[in-house]
Amino acid sequence: MSRPLRIEYPGAVYHVTARANGRQQLFTHIDDGSYFIELLAREIAQHKWLCHAYCLLEDHYHLVIETPEANLGRGMGRLNMAYSQWFGREHDLRGHLFHGRYKSIILQKERHLLEVCRHVVLNPVRVQAVNRADHWKWSSYRPLAFEEPEPEWLHRDWLLQHLASDNSDRSAAWRDYVEEGMNIPSPWEKLRAGHYLGDEAFLRDITDRIRHLPLDQIPAKITNPARPTAEKVLQTVAAVSGTSQDLLLDRKAAADAFQATVYLLRRASNLPLREVAELADVSQGRISQIQRKIEDNGGISASFPWGNELTSLL
Repeated sequence: MSRPLRIEYPGAVYHVTARANGRQQLFTHIDDGSYFIELLAREIAQHKWLCHAYCLLEDHYHLVIETPEANLGRGMGRLNMAYSQWFGREHDLRGHLFHGRYKSIILQKERHLLEVCRHVVLNPVRVQAVNRADHWKWSSYRPLAFEEPEPEWLHRDWLLQHLASDNSDRSAAWRDYVEEGMNIPSPWEKLRAGHYLGDEAFLRDITDRIRHLPLDQIPAKITNPARPTAEKVLQTVAAVSGTSQDLLLDRKAAADAFQATVYLLRRASNLPLREVAELADVSQGRISQIQRKIEDNGGISASFPWGNELTSLL
């Protein structure tokens, strides 16, 4: 079977992330980050992308890319390959630098671009690398706040125009908007079928765009985005974690299995936050905290020893 195609079309907007393999780091020195940015700028120019936001962390990166042409895969493949080759030579690395291919989520621009860009620049704060977003050099926060010059390859106009109509108010509006995001649940809680962030009309539009593609080249969760039932989540987590199903929602008896279960009840089954909190006998804030922790850690597969066996639910 051929490798599933990524969904590409002119005007698509993506959140893109890639993570280092194992315990490897992607950026160990200032020169690493600088060279990655140089390569990113090259791909943006070559493929006429609009980069709305970015953030480089030690073991992974985030990009928010809009593609006027349908060419995300071509540019991302070149970017990761070129950086891997350079990093291997500079640091005498043998083996793979990245943990598989990059991952991408398609965004509905008008509804979700602002909040996703905010989420991206807040990542260093969430992983406790810094206390404030403006203390992190390797993100788009400071150029958007007019605290340093805007790189030629960073497109900040759309974001700032949607925050404030007056140029003099835009930097303050951006800073306030990001600050407000510290206590707001992750946008990934609204993800659909593991690939989309948008409303029903957006999902129908995507479906129409991919009808011409061979079914064996489209991930099944895209053509049939049915969600697993709560019972299916409980059965699967119990089986892969070796935990009695009766104990899955007991946070003291099996902490890892408990966190995986409540995460999947929200993320995979899409149960209301209040319902999951009642089932788990914890606050809604605690459920949101668990979700953010798992997402910031790289998802379910990176958070638990048996997490890879749960990805089929997403």
